[in-house]
Amino acid sequence: MFAHFAGAQAPPGYAVHGLAGGVFVEQVHSEVTTQTGSAERHRTITRVARYAATVRADTLVITADSLRLDETADGTHQVIDVDAVIGGRWRLLIDARGLATVVEVPFVPGTVADVSDLSSAMDDFFPAAPPMIAPGAQFTDSSHRAWRRLADSAATRRFRWSEQRPSDTTYTGPDSVQVHTMETAHEDGNVAWSVQRGPVAWSRHIQTTVTSHFAGRTVRAIADQRIVVSRLR
Repeated sequence: MFAHFAGAQAPPGYAVHGLAGGVFVEQVHSEVTTQTGSAERHRTITRVARYAATVRADTLVITADSLRLDETADGTHQVIDVDAVIGGRWRLLIDARGLATVVEVPFVPGTVADVSDLSSAMDDFFPAAPPMIAPGAQFTDSSHRAWRRLADSAATRRFRWSEQRPSDTTYTGPDSVQVHTMETAHEDGNVAWSVQRGPVAWSRHIQTTVTSHFAGRTVRAIADQRIVVSRLR
């Protein structure tokens, strides 16, 4: 099911056993502004987590070894109690491209999920596997993600990517209210890729605007998120 890293010239791709024993530190900084009519609310959310990876058969198990979550909303700062999530585990299958199928998530209390929905933290935690291109070359993959290979450094291959993700949906909300939502997301990222271990460091900058129309009202949410992850071992 999983491709294996097979030498310096192998195409980049995930192997579940290449992630085994890995320890990853993630830092997330999000700025979120919500606009409703003339009212505006601003939130700053920061999350620092340390995750450990183990493997059982073909399943990747991620454990939250440590976690800190802070929120500042309209000038008021609070540290969120995340004790219930520390030690929690996600189980996922990840294919050679980096597409994860999460089959189990930890319990996340509502007071935590309202600030940061950690149950979905592994949905796209790992970056997509980059294409096999020469340094300086560019490529657009089937997901319309534009890649560029940078100069190699410290026995790793370095890549940069960017992508746009527009969406337009209509659904029926509570009390049979029709909700029309338009979303635009732009992402830029960098990844350092080890042939033996897969991604060892990456960063993402995601800018998202979501506009919802319902019951004669318009709500707009603008989010600017920066994610930095490094593998310690």
